[in-house]
Amino acid sequence: MTGASGDGYPFLKYKGKLRVYQWWLESLTTGQPIKTNTHGLKTLSEGIRSWSGPIHEIEKSGFRTCFRLEPPVSEVDDGWSLRYFLQASDDPSLLVPADEVWKESQDTLSFLTRKFDHPQEKLLADLGKASRLFTPIEDSLNMARPVAAELGTRQAYAFLKEAASLLSESGFGVLIPQWWNKGAAKTQFGIKLNVKPKREPKTGKGIFTFDSIISYNWQLALGGEAISEEEFERLSILKEPLVRIRGQWVELKKDEIDAAIKFFRSKNSGEMTLSEAMKLSIGQGVSQTGLPIAGFEAKGGLSSVFEQLSGRKRVKQIQQPDSFTGELRPYQVKGLSWLSFLRQYGLGACLADDMGLGKTIQLLALLLKDKEEGIDRPTLLICPTSVVGNWQREAKKFAPSLRVLVHHGINRRKKEFLEEVLDYDLIISTYALTHRDEEILAGVEWNGVVLDEAQNIKNSSTKQSQAVRRIKAGYRVALTGTPVENRLSELWSIMEFLNPGYLGSAAGFRRAFALPIERYNDKEVGSRLRSIVTPFVLRRLKTDSSIIKDLPDKIEIKEHCNLTKEQATLYEAVVGDMLRKIEESKGIERKGAVLSALMKLKQVCNHPAQFLGDGSSIPERSGKLNRITEMLEEVLAEGDSAIIFTQFAQMGSMLKTHFQKVFGQEVLFLYGGVNQKQRDHMVMRFSEKNGPRIFILSLKAGGVGLNLTRANHVFHFDRWWNPAVENQATDRAFRIGQTKKVLVHKFICDGTLEEKIDEMIEVKKDLAENIIGTGEGWLTEMTTQHLKELFTLRREAVADE
Repeated sequence: MTGASGDGYPFLKYKGKLRVYQWWLESLTTGQPIKTNTHGLKTLSEGIRSWSGPIHEIEKSGFRTCFRLEPPVSEVDDGWSLRYFLQASDDPSLLVPADEVWKESQDTLSFLTRKFDHPQEKLLADLGKASRLFTPIEDSLNMARPVAAELGTRQAYAFLKEAASLLSESGFGVLIPQWWNKGAAKTQFGIKLNVKPKREPKTGKGIFTFDSIISYNWQLALGGEAISEEEFERLSILKEPLVRIRGQWVELKKDEIDAAIKFFRSKNSGEMTLSEAMKLSIGQGVSQTGLPIAGFEAKGGLSSVFEQLSGRKRVKQIQQPDSFTGELRPYQVKGLSWLSFLRQYGLGACLADDMGLGKTIQLLALLLKDKEEGIDRPTLLICPTSVVGNWQREAKKFAPSLRVLVHHGINRRKKEFLEEVLDYDLIISTYALTHRDEEILAGVEWNGVVLDEAQNIKNSSTKQSQAVRRIKAGYRVALTGTPVENRLSELWSIMEFLNPGYLGSAAGFRRAFALPIERYNDKEVGSRLRSIVTPFVLRRLKTDSSIIKDLPDKIEIKEHCNLTKEQATLYEAVVGDMLRKIEESKGIERKGAVLSALMKLKQVCNHPAQFLGDGSSIPERSGKLNRITEMLEEVLAEGDSAIIFTQFAQMGSMLKTHFQKVFGQEVLFLYGGVNQKQRDHMVMRFSEKNGPRIFILSLKAGGVGLNLTRANHVFHFDRWWNPAVENQATDRAFRIGQTKKVLVHKFICDGTLEEKIDEMIEVKKDLAENIIGTGEGWLTEMTTQHLKELFTLRREAVADE
């Protein structure tokens, strides 16, 4: 520290001599009393009074002494000046130069519109106190009327680094050059990196990969500006902590000078991978000399890549494919353009949009763009079994020109697969088959490979995750609403699939990022990781101002699920028994048999344990339960809330037990057996900001008379097949007071009566309420043949476990 301690600054004077001040500081933070004798307390009291004296004097007088550091005027001059002023405490811009103070012969100085009492005494006393903090001031006190302290560069540097803050904290005014406050003086030596392709690639898809070799050369830079070896030598010879280069003052540190010397002795050109250059381009790396990257320039075919990845240049917007049925929203066009840009250069992309923003159709639009551009190789889509049917339907609806093959189920092609696969644009398969059919899938030269619900590979060590990463493709895309659910290792696994090696090894990533962020909440490391992955992750939320205006207030989504093998067996048994009874009965007895079968089939579609009523285990036995559990995991990860409707109190109770166990948090359940007081309490708790975030309601008990606008997700776990009843239930969340977009999810088991009845309602949507307005009674009037067609299970819709 430059300066000396004095009576007015007890914490400097007594450092190492008296511990009473240390005890006092500890007391302020711990609340414990100060353990000292009377003499110690007297010393503390006098010291505090003396220390705070300048501040109290300012409050009384209305002005204080101020110091302004002025750098040399010319390039050859190294003389700095610390000039003295009186400064108005209520108007810091009002400064009275010291020479004006000494000119005044009266006890009161008039300056502009202000009056200063006893200004000379005030200035001289303050300079005496300040000299104990910054000793060069003391030299100026040898003059009768001091106006400034003349400083050398090292003294000016000491003032900036230490004394300025001490003077300010002691109640003095301090004015320092703006370039220091803005950090210009802290500009470091660094490396300016220039890169270009080793050879310009031919135009086409996947022209670069993270393993692509590119050429580079380094230049030493200061503040991002390249400097020559001769300029550096002139600076280092000065051996000053502050130097002026090209009109700018710069702080030099010994370790930086040593690193720069090492740089000039090293090879300043060579080759590196695109992955290495990418991390260096966003400032997340160091050169081989240990100097940080201070500038980056890409030339040739790489220029556009780096400009768009860094955000310095907007990704070029492309048009929606002509063959796309429907119209993409503006934010979806941006998503398509972003996917297309990364695909063009063979770089992996993670589309992490909020649930309900249309990740599926953005990907389908990308595949149509491929087809329009003449790419004839197939793309492999890997997804959970529960959404295979949904991808088929969405492709048929929005991209009917795509030739789609589902590689799934016990009857999937194996020997013929390699011969037939090239006749298709999109192959849909499941995570379970990536390992089981790895040899088959490896035999195809894929245009691209896409992971839906990519969090399924969050555990990088599983055989499934390893098999997925081994698939060869021109580009890679991951679709997920939750790229990180619990641990950063999940992000590493997804990025390792998308851009192998970009985040380093799993162990290295854990040391460099996961531990500092997860264990120590290191904000700087978190920011660094974010800047590294941001170019390859696009995440939009429903609450984003640019998104919310594009969305309707209520979005209805049909969630198609597959029956498990156990469900399929039970389903077919119920259908066979029902058809026998229907054929043998008439009139009211026949109607009763139909309604009874409907109820049983609904229960089977929900869960085998509900149908069997045996209290058996719940997990992994129901396609619907698997799917809603996956979706709720995403809902909770996004900080959203949900209400779930079911017709069955028994099913509601099972769901409550299951969700509480899986998510480790309270789940509310409202059904017919809940009294009014309990009902009101549940509604109140759900409405609270920190209340439970999942609310299950039986359709009859919770379908009317409730206001549940905290929820922005509504799940219909089983269907009433009466649009009026379902809409009325949905309106518990979608009503006056709702400030968020509401997503309505209606669950349907593929290949069952649920899918067929839904199709019937859609065909005659305008008449739906009239057709089925009285509930399910209309089904009892159907002929036995029609009932057989309606109820018979399509075996290909059963999940391949």
